[in-house]
Amino acid sequence: MGEPDETAFRHWHVLFDELCNRAGYYDDATLASAYCALTASKGQRQHETALRNLNNWRSGRHLPRSGNLRVLAKLLNVADDPQTQKLWNQLYRQAGEMEGKARPGLPVPVEQYAVPSHAPMTALTRVTGRQTGMTTLFVPERLGRKRFSAMQAAFGGAVLLAVGATAGALVTASGWRPWAGPADHAPIIAFNPVVNMKVGDARPIYAERGDCGKLPRDWHLLASDLPALRTGTFSDGGLARRFSKFCQGLTPARAIVFTASAPGIEEFEIQGDFFKMTVTD
Repeated sequence: MGEPDETAFRHWHVLFDELCNRAGYYDDATLASAYCALTASKGQRQHETALRNLNNWRSGRHLPRSGNLRVLAKLLNVADDPQTQKLWNQLYRQAGEMEGKARPGLPVPVEQYAVPSHAPMTALTRVTGRQTGMTTLFVPERLGRKRFSAMQAAFGGAVLLAVGATAGALVTASGWRPWAGPADHAPIIAFNPVVNMKVGDARPIYAERGDCGKLPRDWHLLASDLPALRTGTFSDGGLARRFSKFCQGLTPARAIVFTASAPGIEEFEIQGDFFKMTVTD
């Protein structure tokens, strides 16, 4: 693995994408197959779940949990190069701190990535080169101070109008509404990766969210992604709420109830989160 340029990488997901490319995982499907093989996840449902999670992590929409991070590091042989390992941990920690600083209910702020003028074109700059900037307006001095101010005011008003219209369209398209919804008073389901139950017990162990502020998937769609276990079965727990780092607060979700039916210990994954289930008599 070639040593990465620390000055070129400012976001964990960009480094992750670059390391995937260097390892030959140019598409997420191939990466998902390798991920499932490493985690001993079998079946089409597990592959589709891994594919969705990897796409989210690679694009920067979500940040993997520490357990997933260890799997990814092993898959990409990150520890083989000390500098890569150091940068990998540093950027992941910064991404987590950035999420924590964002105010609840607001999207995580995204820093602009500025490519230094002296930096050569690399795979990183190609990935992060999709940037936009405001065009600088040069007004000849001969137009005079009053005319320049009037043009500024007119241009500023037009920009504000356009931004307002665009923001309104985005809010409408996203489905987010400032008023009450059916999940506003639903129970809050906390995430606990270690679950201990007795045969006959039934309780929610997880909640899958939808897009921030929007209702989750219907149960029949969610159920097809759940693993088959020897120790029990899953069922619909109805609408719930859960805390989400990505959404910066509570967001609607669908509760997943586990009913313990046989003693045993199993490790499994739901939506990229690892569980250790222990069922006793």
